[in-house]
Amino acid sequence: MSDIAAAKADLRRMARARREALTPGARIEAAFALAEHVARDTLFETVDVVGAYLPIGSEIDPRPAMMALADRRLRLAAPAIVNGDLEFRELLRDGELVAQGHGTVAPGAAARMLAPDILLVPLLAFDRRGARIGYGRGFYDRAIARLLAVKPGLVTIGLALDAQEVAEVPVEPHDRFLDRVLTESGVRVPSATASPR
Repeated sequence: MSDIAAAKADLRRMARARREALTPGARIEAAFALAEHVARDTLFETVDVVGAYLPIGSEIDPRPAMMALADRRLRLAAPAIVNGDLEFRELLRDGELVAQGHGTVAPGAAARMLAPDILLVPLLAFDRRGARIGYGRGFYDRAIARLLAVKPGLVTIGLALDAQEVAEVPVEPHDRFLDRVLTESGVRVPSATASPR
């Protein structure tokens, strides 16, 4: 294992423990605070489709924010794992959800595929540069690369709890930096983007 891979593995363990140490009540309050920031954010006034994950474990829950976006008549897409990669399918209030493994669900195969204009990204830890660390499978790095090919203006926003910020996330050439991070405290715009989007 390389030094960077080892550092990432250590950070994943620490970040997961830090996130899981927060009480369920604190995570719920954070999710509603995040939704209030989304409801006021003018960035969402200029787009049609927002991609967002359905939460697992102790991830900050984006569903209150998604409801605020749906109330603004934006279309929502959620990821489905297909042949080891993510595709984004339209998420409707009465749409079928199917089990994906790893504790996740997704819109069923009959749902329409959409290319998001904004992608809300889950993470374990982030830093002030907009670097993020996920679960180590590269799903979002690959999905962002594919989406940028069809939507060059794609905006990636990491959703996190304040407690998930770290001094520095170790990065490798394939890692994608975020355009913004949104926590219960508000929007954070990276101080410098030192990596390709």
